[in-house]
Amino acid sequence: MADLNKVQLIGRLGLDPEPKGQGDTPQVARLRVATSFRRNKGHEHEKLTEWHDVVTFGELASLCCRYLQKGRLVYVEGRLTNSTWKTKSGEVRVRKEVVANRIDFLGAQSQTEGRELSSAA
Repeated sequence: MADLNKVQLIGRLGLDPEPKGQGDTPQVARLRVATSFRRNKGHEHEKLTEWHDVVTFGELASLCCRYLQKGRLVYVEGRLTNSTWKTKSGEVRVRKEVVANRIDFLGAQSQTEGRELSSAA
């Protein structure tokens, strides 16, 4: 059986996309996506929210920075990555993030309604 590393999320942006790179066209964009679910807690339902770090590259990053805003509903498809590094004080840090190769803009918003974006990441 082959390995599989695929992540699919539908959630809302917690912040505007954060562009990175030189010049007018960002080569990297970082997104914070919130997904929520309900869990039974006795006779009540408790709403829990998970936060996901998402990174995009190239044209997809540029389009995300141009059209997405905080609160926008998005579909994200990509792969999960882990980064490990040491701080100056010697602490080991770990970051888990989704490297997106597809983002669909969901929900109504003028010209971008239903826009599907993909990249060859």
